[in-house]
Amino acid sequence: MSRQKLTIVVTCTDRKSATPAHELMARNLPPGQVGERARAWRGALTGAHGTTPLLDLYRGESWSQVKLLIATAQGVGYEPEVLVASAGLGLRSVHDRSSAYAATFSTGHEDTVASSTTEAREWWDALPHIARGRRHRSMWVLSENYARVIATDLTDRFASDELLVFGGSKEIPSDARIASDRALRRALGGTATSLNVRMAIQWLRLSREGSFSPHATGAWLAWADRERHREVYNRQQLTDDGVLDFVDALRARTPGVSKTSALKSLRDAGLACEQGRFSMLFQKVATS
Repeated sequence: MSRQKLTIVVTCTDRKSATPAHELMARNLPPGQVGERARAWRGALTGAHGTTPLLDLYRGESWSQVKLLIATAQGVGYEPEVLVASAGLGLRSVHDRSSAYAATFSTGHEDTVASSTTEAREWWDALPHIARGRRHRSMWVLSENYARVIATDLTDRFASDELLVFGGSKEIPSDARIASDRALRRALGGTATSLNVRMAIQWLRLSREGSFSPHATGAWLAWADRERHREVYNRQQLTDDGVLDFVDALRARTPGVSKTSALKSLRDAGLACEQGRFSMLFQKVATS
């Protein structure tokens, strides 16, 4: 019996297996309109001659979960075609090759490619993408940030008879979307950034009569209702100066500490800082 095909779309990660070259960091693009900057970026990509498959380029907990998602899909009988949505590369197969790069849709980051959703969508349209085509079954795992930018294009690009989206945003039809649910973190484990991928993995594990069947929906709802646990935080919000002081002290104790580990240490200490703001402040300390 032939295996069912399933298109899986995931988003890229900040962590890469190598350090990007100067010209492949969005922070170093010349000023100008989005279209001009996008053309300069595409030229840099073309000249880089990347040799690393995207499956091996990305790193971190979220990407390890993406690999587990692929294996789980195979284990329940699918033949997955896996695509990566990247602010730096466009929509690409995990088997495509690239050099390391730094580009993101996250606002407040030094490698952000746009200052608004409208600009981000213009940037996305200017990137190279795989050819359009019809996918009969699709599973997308998207952060809210990425979904706001690319969901409409994905819907137009890949008409799907059966679509299931984990995470996403209001741009995704509600009947096709399983919204991100932090109350499931205790049951699923991991960090908030990998939650959507872990939800997709659990959905596949629970499915018995096909991942797009009414049985799968019922099994998910029953499991989620049983396992849901509301997280309550009572952390002290830090000023920018407070975050900078915390990072300085942490780096003195632990030279080379990563941004992700530093944020976890801050939150474990009962302190609060939004992830995008922390990223910007951490980078300020790291480069000072």
